[in-house]
Amino acid sequence: MQLIHWIYAALWLLAVPAAAGMTLTRFTNKEKSICFAVVCGYAGLFAVAQALIVPGIFLGASLRVIMRIYQVVALLAAAGGIFLNFSNLKEMALGIGRKGHAKFSENALFFLAVILILAQMAVAGLLAHHDADDSFYVATASTSVYTNSIFEYNPYTGDKYKEPPSRYVLSPFPVYEAILTELTGMDVPTFVYTIFPVFMILLAYFIYWLWADMLFDGQKKQCALFLIFISAVQVFSNYSIYTSGTFFMLRIWQGKAVLAGVLLPAVAFMCARLMSKDEQGGGWPALFCLMTASCLVSSMGIILTMLMVGIYAFVCGVCAWKWKTVGKALFCCLPNLIFAVIYLFIR
Repeated sequence: MQLIHWIYAALWLLAVPAAAGMTLTRFTNKEKSICFAVVCGYAGLFAVAQALIVPGIFLGASLRVIMRIYQVVALLAAAGGIFLNFSNLKEMALGIGRKGHAKFSENALFFLAVILILAQMAVAGLLAHHDADDSFYVATASTSVYTNSIFEYNPYTGDKYKEPPSRYVLSPFPVYEAILTELTGMDVPTFVYTIFPVFMILLAYFIYWLWADMLFDGQKKQCALFLIFISAVQVFSNYSIYTSGTFFMLRIWQGKAVLAGVLLPAVAFMCARLMSKDEQGGGWPALFCLMTASCLVSSMGIILTMLMVGIYAFVCGVCAWKWKTVGKALFCCLPNLIFAVIYLFIR
């Protein structure tokens, strides 16, 4: 693999999401960090992909047309985020471990956490696990690239679909991976098995860092211990093929694994953040994007994230008497409701 491919991958899987996420962070009131910007950026870009791919399937659009539109929207969002936050770039970049002077022991724990995370990223990128479900997911992405189409050809047989597969048509995550493959200039298996897991694991730990930062008020020692604990849980989760840790380490390139390892923790974090008195509701656009993003990765995400936000709305409405919050939470569920209704019709 050429170095230029890694540069393109870092551009589209890290730099562009971080810059685009800065646009959404303008709506939040709490102190911001680059981790939060990256998470918001992925939420927004996943939502954009969902809004482009699903109509494109029913309109018969080609993959490269959708890819070009996505490329333009992503770059415009990234440019807007940099422009709006240009004066705060240094503050956001230094957001990790920003509170107080760290002791040697704290730095050592933080360094250990980073080493554990990098080790997981290396294992995922260098020792790829081939899963049986890849015969559809990876093959669908490859078929989309080589036929320049979206859900027109059956990846098992090569024949044209008589009608798009209803189970996957509303959660076209393999098509999104095909778009990223085109943008990075790599073939699908190399991207899916080598590049994509590295950045998804990094994204997941950005979310866990945000959880730690919120739970422990930015105290570096406690945050580092939290990440070490999460790393240990992930590494030793393969006692069953159904644990989130197994999905996280062995097949993070699949949509349902992204849902379990990335989006569900992100939705839970955003709900907890919105319950904070300091937030004052500025994170609703990010939550709306996360809900739309959950529809992209898996049909299970359509329902599971609605349940999570529904529980949050119940707590705020019944226990805290914040009825305006209930209305906003229900509005964030609107994409999920729309896709759930469409799914019932196409079934």
